[in-house]
Amino acid sequence: MKRISMIAILLAAMSVATYAQAEIPDPELIFNCDLPNEKGVVIRLKDNVPTYYYGSIGQVEMTLPRIEGDKTQVRVGEMTFAGGGSLYYRFINGNFSYVVYSGMGRGWEFTGLKVYQGKKRIMKRECTNGGFLNTNYRGENLVKESDTGDDDTYGYAD
Repeated sequence: MKRISMIAILLAAMSVATYAQAEIPDPELIFNCDLPNEKGVVIRLKDNVPTYYYGSIGQVEMTLPRIEGDKTQVRVGEMTFAGGGSLYYRFINGNFSYVVYSGMGRGWEFTGLKVYQGKKRIMKRECTNGGFLNTNYRGENLVKESDTGDDDTYGYAD
């Protein structure tokens, strides 16, 4: 029996509201990730603001930013490495930050989710499937972590 991707289920759950309003296109998918804990992360570009969805099959447990379209709670960061680099989005929720990331170097790749309380990493999960999709969006309208100095905390693969 084929294993149904958790991301496909999450996407289906999120598209129900959009289906009722056929004139509104689905937000652009920019990241999807199946996690080892049977949950998944999806990032969609909605009104030019990345929106974070986390949950399990059929149930979105968290959506960020909390106030739809609030780009002040979303950051973008890029790091360069020998032979590659990484891109990440950080979603701020009070004292917690949810960071989705993807990167590659010479002979290695990494993609996943990290959660921070303040500047302390409290969770890290690598994707079992998925990562950044081929998209032209690179966070052009967001605050860049390099401008705030936070890239030293959230930008490393640790």
